[in-house]
Amino acid sequence: MSAIAYEAVRGAGRSLGIPDPVTEAFIRLLRPCVYLCPYEELPEELREGARPAARAGGPDHLPQDVAVPAYMPHVVIVDCAAIPTGVLDIEFPADGHVAILAEVTDQDEGFVIHLPAGTETVERHPREAEPNTLKSHEAFPLYAVAGMTMPGALRRSHVVEAVGYTEENAERARLVDSLIHEMGAILAVRWGYGIQLGGFDPAWHDPLEDRGNTLFVSIPESAVFGGECITLVSGSREQIAERRYSELEFDVES
Repeated sequence: MSAIAYEAVRGAGRSLGIPDPVTEAFIRLLRPCVYLCPYEELPEELREGARPAARAGGPDHLPQDVAVPAYMPHVVIVDCAAIPTGVLDIEFPADGHVAILAEVTDQDEGFVIHLPAGTETVERHPREAEPNTLKSHEAFPLYAVAGMTMPGALRRSHVVEAVGYTEENAERARLVDSLIHEMGAILAVRWGYGIQLGGFDPAWHDPLEDRGNTLFVSIPESAVFGGECITLVSGSREQIAERRYSELEFDVES
């Protein structure tokens, strides 16, 4: 996806008559991600022999000694070995599974747990009689697709080369704004509206990057339970690389 996206953006820049160094400066801002989507959203060329990379919904499977609140539903468990290698620019485990439990409604609460390969687990169901319990939906598989993201509030003023090129020239400014719009259209793929590992924060406001955080995973409520909230799990690059998942922050936007 990265090479295709880069060439598409370069082509858009050249079509607009923007100098290559300006376009390349925008390309350097892009960050890779991995989307987890249902089979029916997979690109046609990836469907044959596709291997599930995650499971959304359903009961969680955790070690007997792992304590989590009884009302906390399982959201997704990722098969780390099924995630494309060499794509993400954050550290992600190469084996085992990463389980994510979260409220995904209006509570900034959740758990990220790495289960090394061979870990013994037991099936656990949320106590649906407990107050405020979000029901677990029937489990379904998700598939990995490499993707590319751009900053959500990208402006020409964010790129030194663009500032120099457009200074006191309204027509050039219009062309660069058109390039930013084209970049958004190029990166907006139908499978990019589900769960996202890494990349830029897809939140509608208050980007995580503005406070120095790096996105680990974003989970739209609609991708698992239905609804309009989005759960963002983030932290520093060091916390992510060192798997200090208990220190990651959960934010919910609605």
